[in-house]
Amino acid sequence: MLPLHFIFLTNYLSLAILFLLKFLVMNEYIMMIFFCIGIVLISILTNWFLLRYSGNKFSKDVPKDTLRWEMKRKPAIGGISFFVGFLIAILAFFLMTHSTEFDNTKTIAMLLCITAACILGLYDDFANAPVSVKFIVQFLIAITLICVDIRIHITHIDAIDIILTILWVVGIINSLNMLDNMDGVTASVSICILLGILLIGSLNYNMLLLNQLIIIALICSIIGFLFFNHYPSKMYMGDIGSLILGCSLAIFSIIYLWNPPVDSHFDIHTAIRQLVCVMLLFVIPLTDTSTVFIKRIRRGQSPFKGDKGHTTHHLVYAGLHQKFVAPLYALITLAGMALALCLTYFVKQWNWPLIILSILYCIIVWVVLFTLANKHTEKD
Repeated sequence: MLPLHFIFLTNYLSLAILFLLKFLVMNEYIMMIFFCIGIVLISILTNWFLLRYSGNKFSKDVPKDTLRWEMKRKPAIGGISFFVGFLIAILAFFLMTHSTEFDNTKTIAMLLCITAACILGLYDDFANAPVSVKFIVQFLIAITLICVDIRIHITHIDAIDIILTILWVVGIINSLNMLDNMDGVTASVSICILLGILLIGSLNYNMLLLNQLIIIALICSIIGFLFFNHYPSKMYMGDIGSLILGCSLAIFSIIYLWNPPVDSHFDIHTAIRQLVCVMLLFVIPLTDTSTVFIKRIRRGQSPFKGDKGHTTHHLVYAGLHQKFVAPLYALITLAGMALALCLTYFVKQWNWPLIILSILYCIIVWVVLFTLANKHTEKD
């Protein structure tokens, strides 16, 4: 059980930040600086107390037939700080505006889905939830989003778009969960993807204030968590963290990457551009997950059974020090983000050379990492 002084301290700090936001609303830049610094500090404080007082209470047991890169038991509860940041973002929104934006059914459904992902992750961390339960909850999350029209509209054929939405939501949630296999990797990559979505959404879409606050809060919460998760890590984010991030990324990518702005003309060129933007920002999760799936299915193994055959692991087998894997993947994602920004903001008209360059970038990343992951397979 966490000490009372921790609970009081975090509550007071949260309230202080929220009241500062209330009084600084006249200057949005100062307000946002205080908001970001406050979330980072709360995340650091939350994870520090969780690490200090949890011991092995929150260390997840590894199934006997499953291999993990790091077999040492460490607290796997860092994702709680993500949900804390998520809640503070909602409270900050209420203090900063009296808008009816929160009454929107899409917004309520989005918040419920992220909360459901948090509960599922917490349950999985404590009780190793059956795969069937995880897939059922993830499927229900996808259906909930579809019911409020948070879904992909890239083909304008309802049946195909609905199937794509279900595959994307379930796929990205599991992809982020599978990518969490080495210190700092999922956290670093998620920061870059969230930053890309924030920039593209703010520049090209009429991004809702609540969505901006949630994305910024998640980025700042992850930064605070990285103080304890960078190599050599002291704690993991756990399934609660990877599922919150996976669900959030799936939702915001549908709204601000898959679907073009409402005032834009939709044609085949627009559809291709949006699809390429998704590939650019998610190049690392998509590459790692597809590589692992192909390898495991090829040798007759369940694609969901953990091993040491991820692209991250094979970079280390090839001689790269483990502490450089997360920065390398972050740089790859940032390069993809830069290309996505060029496609959606800096180059307004259809540009074949830029499209081809972007597709080639994704192909090169996939081929290099896939080829590397098929060497030293005896170590998987």
